[in-house]
Amino acid sequence: MAKKREFVEIEEEKGYGVFQWILFVLVIPLLFAITVALIVMTVAGVNVFEKAKEIGSHVPFVSSLIDDDGSADKGGQTDKEKIVSLQAEIKNKEAKIEQLEKNLKASDKKMEDLYTEKDRLEIELEKLKETDDAAVAEEKQDNQLISTYESMSPKNIANILVNLSDNEAVKILSEMSTEKQADILEKLPPEKAAKYTKLLSGVS
Repeated sequence: MAKKREFVEIEEEKGYGVFQWILFVLVIPLLFAITVALIVMTVAGVNVFEKAKEIGSHVPFVSSLIDDDGSADKGGQTDKEKIVSLQAEIKNKEAKIEQLEKNLKASDKKMEDLYTEKDRLEIELEKLKETDDAAVAEEKQDNQLISTYESMSPKNIANILVNLSDNEAVKILSEMSTEKQADILEKLPPEKAAKYTKLLSGVS
């Protein structure tokens, strides 16, 4: 019984010794080497974690575990590249929107100018109609006046014309027939008749 207990203690001591051997011979030197390597690489300016991610991305199982801002998506595009691409797309859309707004403003301005031109043309047309109506009315009035003079005797017309201005008298005479003009001029004073004859020749 005592021998058996001693054997168990030796086995336990032996197992403990193997664990210690692994710890002192493998684990501690490995940790020390890693620490020294980290210090040297950091001093050399190498980003150890980025380098580890870069190496890990080539290892199939490890690459699936890496998930950070610089990780690649299914299309092989990193998140940073995707952000830059999306920002560029947003700027492009904003530029298009700005261009469309400018085109819309230009169209509004053009439409406003067209409406203004339309209003101006309508006013001008209205004025022309009014002028035309006034001219027609005046012509109608003149025709009625001439018809009245035509119905009067040459002597009475001559008496009226001497009291009018030369321009008015010549205008009335010019609207009458040549035969009527001759009859009226015959009834006028010689100096007036000569003057009106001269003015009538200039009118005709």
